[in-house]
Amino acid sequence: MRVIGVDIGGTGIKSALIECGAPDDAASYNIIDRSSVHTDGKQGRDRIIENICLAIGKYIDLADSAIIGVGSAGDIDDSCGVITYATNALQGFTGLNLREVLVKRFGKRVNLINDAVAALIGEAYVGSSLRGRPMMLTLGTGLGCAMIEDIDAPLGSGSVDNIRLGHIELHKDGRECKCGLKGCAEQYVSATGLKLNAGMDRVQDILSCDANRGAVRDFIADFKSVLEYACDRYSPTSIIVGGGVVEMAQYWWDDLAAACSQDIASKLVKARLGNRAALFGSVYAALNGKYGLQNGIY
Repeated sequence: MRVIGVDIGGTGIKSALIECGAPDDAASYNIIDRSSVHTDGKQGRDRIIENICLAIGKYIDLADSAIIGVGSAGDIDDSCGVITYATNALQGFTGLNLREVLVKRFGKRVNLINDAVAALIGEAYVGSSLRGRPMMLTLGTGLGCAMIEDIDAPLGSGSVDNIRLGHIELHKDGRECKCGLKGCAEQYVSATGLKLNAGMDRVQDILSCDANRGAVRDFIADFKSVLEYACDRYSPTSIIVGGGVVEMAQYWWDDLAAACSQDIASKLVKARLGNRAALFGSVYAALNGKYGLQNGIY
């Protein structure tokens, strides 16, 4: 079976053609091809939809599954496919029934979930063997967060929660956030945060240059605060850290672990799938979740 997976972020939209031998056989999942296009989130709803359709269209004639798996930034009512809230990183997305738009465009069933939820499902069910209550933080343009309440429970809409950890107030009257508030965690703990700390545009240049160690230290201190809050509030048994920033973890991971308490440091896990996690997770959820193909729900 060949299924299309999509990961919609604030900067880019990734898509992939994923082959799987059986829906619940994680070992049979394999990416045949993947690509990306710019989101152009500031250009408004119509441009974003156009780019999503472009990303899906690259593989539509190659897929033989009746369903498309989509993970998107924003708060999502996955029972009906409506984006209930999105920051102005995706302008005009709030209130959009994205699933309905894509169903009409491609004539396939569409399973739509939050992108952090998709990444966690990918890591937990396809990439790693996890137990208990795993949480995932995704560090990209913003800070995404999701948690599985009980990994042994059937995968469905109620078993994985999107947690808006990126919008807790980390610094009172701090940096303006795209959500309209100030001091939100994702303005400090993300690729965006690193760029703002250093006043530079390339994360790799920031992390690899000794002259920017102060900016990286501030990032680590803020990350530590977010992890302390997450552990105190949600009590995860493990914390998977993913997103683009983690692909350069050699520059900061050991320093973060050293800054944290032993209990928190012992819970930290680097994502294994990297930027493929939400692609795998969107497809796995589409084929196995409550609103997936196996249950025949549109």
